[in-house]
Amino acid sequence: MNRLKISIYYLQELNYRLTYAIFGTFFFFSIAYTYKQGLIFIFLPKGLSYFVSTSLTEIFFTYLQLCTVFSFSFGFSIALTQLYLFLRPGLYEFEAKIIFNIIITAIIFYIFLYVFLFPLIAKILWELFSTYSQSFTAIDLTFEPKLHEYLVHLQQLNKILIFSFPCLVIVNIIQTHTNIQTWIKYRSIAYITAFFIAAFITPPDILSQTLIGLPLILLYEIQLKFWAISEEYKKQLLIRQPIKSYKYTNRDKKQS
Repeated sequence: MNRLKISIYYLQELNYRLTYAIFGTFFFFSIAYTYKQGLIFIFLPKGLSYFVSTSLTEIFFTYLQLCTVFSFSFGFSIALTQLYLFLRPGLYEFEAKIIFNIIITAIIFYIFLYVFLFPLIAKILWELFSTYSQSFTAIDLTFEPKLHEYLVHLQQLNKILIFSFPCLVIVNIIQTHTNIQTWIKYRSIAYITAFFIAAFITPPDILSQTLIGLPLILLYEIQLKFWAISEEYKKQLLIRQPIKSYKYTNRDKKQS
């Protein structure tokens, strides 16, 4: 009977925490949809306010898609936090500390990512491809950007940035149980795995898979380079460490 009461109690608590996550998601969706025009204006390139719409329902579904992506991202973070609070009493102290540090690191990482890095990457990609499109002089070509396709482009970039932190965590976990020679030996398998992940989270076209697979490979190589530098630094530190000399004191004479 006590087990049944405890099970009902935990089910009720889990139900409450999931309800918080669902209501938080809908609340954020309502706020995002209320300020949908200002939200889109944030992601527009600087100095450009002209886009083309070719469908009757395109604007509505574009607003809906943008608000849904934002609200589900926010709701997913709430759900993970509530799940941690639900599992916290049953975890060991070191397990709870590790998960808490990962959550705090993820919050700081994504704040830095979307406040500083995401606008910079979006600006660089827009200037690069828009300049190339406008300087296409082989025929009389007019570049008129489409709003939905531009937001789809930002969504693909968002996928790359979202999966960067879990990839870093997984790579660091694998790094603690392996050595650098294993990473170098199985580098080709890592490349295939990167494109497999890209094929799983992107539409079935080569360009999208390349745009996500190449940054994962670059992340792998950067991690490998930093690991090699760290290993070399530790070796040099051990070599330069002075040897401690043992002094024979009067206390040692008495003990002998």
